Amino acid sequence: MSAPSPGVRLRVHFVPVGYEVDRVVSPLRSLRADAAILFTFSRTDRVSGCLREIQNRLDSVSLQHRVIECNVWDVATIATEVGSMVASAPRHDYFFNVSTGPKTACVAGTIAGMFWPIRLYYVPVDYDSKPRFNEHDFVVRDSPVFIPTFETPPVDKTTISTLTHIMERGPRSKRELIEYLRSSGAIGPRLRASVTPQALHAQADVILRRLDAWGFIEIEGRGRALRVKVTNMGVAAAKMFNHILHPRPPPDILR
Repeated sequence: MSAPSPGVRLRVHFVPVGYEVDRVVSPLRSLRADAAILFTFSRTDRVSGCLREIQNRLDSVSLQHRVIECNVWDVATIATEVGSMVASAPRHDYFFNVSTGPKTACVAGTIAGMFWPIRLYYVPVDYDSKPRFNEHDFVVRDSPVFIPTFETPPVDKTTISTLTHIMERGPRSKRELIEYLRSSGAIGPRLRASVTPQALHAQADVILRRLDAWGFIEIEGRGRALRVKVTNMGVAAAKMFNHILHPRPPPDILR
């Protein structure tokens, strides 16, 4: 299948692949999807038979699809894959099926829906029905149920580059962070040719407060003893938002 013409707006669905088939294919049809991005660990793993069946059914109705092989058991990996595509091809309408595949992938979809314009949906099935393709493939019972999400402030490049710097270099003093932020151009003179030390501290504080509010860093001590270090959540965030620092082109069907 050929890629869409440039500028065409598509209804794109992100779908983790597990042992279910109808729960994947049915909402793609009922929601009139134009393209599907199928996440799987490997084309040759234990759900490969389900993946092939899904692909065959999508081919039969000429619905474009691409397979993304990645660690579907890692929340940050799925989130950055989704974020990368949304950021590189923002004109499309995006959806995420949070009822299929590994639970970690569904959690990643829920998180992605908070940071990017993605509509999440859940597909009810009839567990009393006779399974179809395999023992896990129950018949879809009702229309997809859309799940409300809470929007969060966007994560910007300066925030993630600062977080990554701290993670790579270890705990930093405030003076060291100000030097890094100034050398990278994140802070410095705004309207005048020079800037006071107090203004630099204030500009750095804005970035640090943002990281602290997210739970990405811990600030310990005061004055010269103050140290900033990355939390476990911050390590995951640096991976989740890696595409902000290193943008990637979208799959061909989204270009």
